[in-house]
Amino acid sequence: MVTAGAALAAVAATALAGGVIATAGASAATAEGNAATAGSRSFGAEAGSVTATAAESLSMLPAGRVGARAAIPWRLVGSGWALAEFTTASAKAAGPVWLFLVDPAGGRYQVYRWAAPRQPWQLVDWSGDKTRALFENQGGSRPPLHQLVLASGKVSTFRLPSATDFVLGYTRPSGTNILVSGHGIARYNLAGVLQAQLISGSGYNAALSSADGTTEVVNGSTGVELVSNTGGVIRRLHVPGATAKLGGCTPVRWWNSSTALVSCVANTAIYSPRIWLVPVSGSPPLALTAVRNGRDGDYGDTDAWRFGKTVYVQALGACGVRYIGRQRSNGSVAPVNVPGSAGNNAVVATSGHRMLVQEFSECTPSSSVVWFSPATGATQDVLMAPESEDGVVSVVAYNRDGEQPSDLP
Repeated sequence: MVTAGAALAAVAATALAGGVIATAGASAATAEGNAATAGSRSFGAEAGSVTATAAESLSMLPAGRVGARAAIPWRLVGSGWALAEFTTASAKAAGPVWLFLVDPAGGRYQVYRWAAPRQPWQLVDWSGDKTRALFENQGGSRPPLHQLVLASGKVSTFRLPSATDFVLGYTRPSGTNILVSGHGIARYNLAGVLQAQLISGSGYNAALSSADGTTEVVNGSTGVELVSNTGGVIRRLHVPGATAKLGGCTPVRWWNSSTALVSCVANTAIYSPRIWLVPVSGSPPLALTAVRNGRDGDYGDTDAWRFGKTVYVQALGACGVRYIGRQRSNGSVAPVNVPGSAGNNAVVATSGHRMLVQEFSECTPSSSVVWFSPATGATQDVLMAPESEDGVVSVVAYNRDGEQPSDLP
């Protein structure tokens, strides 16, 4: 779900949080009107090298290693992988921006680099066919959209009509179109041409695509709505207690192939969001999390995961903080400590028994990304923000709307 050029020369090393570039014959690639060359830097005397031959023989890079774009094992890319936009800029000075592909082992691959842009592109989505990333310029009445081909570095740019509000992301399964919020939700092609109006009306700002891309689950006032990708409501899926007065419901991601994980505002003194599992068939929904009142520090939940018999939640704390919580058998929540973090953490993806977590600094806008095991408390650094620098700008997991991973214990 969303909010919401350069030439890569052969690179010998990277400066970010240690590790070494596996050059693997990285070739220069020119983006339209934005050419820049990646610098050759290295941190850490003990960082080892990864040669082209070694990189080709590895299933994926181990933790702490950095590979060039040409070394990406595309056949392995899928669930548990993520794209991360990283910068050494700060509020006081501009700096270069990198796009990394992060693997489940903690290794990363440098896909693209911008040299201290005045208006950095914001990562919006990653196409389901793995091949492209969608970016949006920040600011302006009609900011351009950019599509980056990950394997080559080729960039194409297009604009949407001024009537649109913001981009939700690629359509599924392959990303041949994009979904856009305006006066409702519409589908546009990759040249900015309207293809279909899925639903009309104010307040529509979220869409969850089915695996085959034929339907979308969109937010609603008394639940969520299943709409056709060619336009029109198929089924209204009501959630007990949900009303427009409270704010309705928002689809978050798929719990399984036929059930959407949905966040609905509960009728409490603090109007806290609660997680529901909503079958798109129209069968009755099931509440996954309890109603929150803030007494245990949880002011509502925006996502949830089940590891074995344990349910973990993305909880809302005081003053805009997000944290990971473990739901106890009585429904209350116990905060889960991520070692080394300030306690403001957002789960990006899951793989096996681990979570890919974005950590936000307590006093600055900087953030880092680590792999974290909630069962053991072990962490593994992936992209760490240098002191006083922005660090990770945004992270998008592959198939971020995908269902609960089947390999969780």
